[in-house]
Amino acid sequence: MRAISKELEQMLEAYSPLVQEGRQIAIGLLDGTVHLEKGRKGEAPIQIRVSLLDQRLNMTVDALFQGL
Repeated sequence: MRAISKELEQMLEAYSPLVQEGRQIAIGLLDGTVHLEKGRKGEAPIQIRVSLLDQRLNMTVDALFQGL
């Protein structure tokens, strides 16, 4: 197993309580997303999935949520 970065460790510390409650967390990155979800019986407590995007995003938070 590879070591995790300090940034990923910080995300896990911040979001672990929510994941343990059964919530699925999606974190948007400039070039992909990180999904955190509760592991099933016999798996790690938190499952981490990374999905890459075809192109890099360049938006502000205001632009992203402008229509809401």
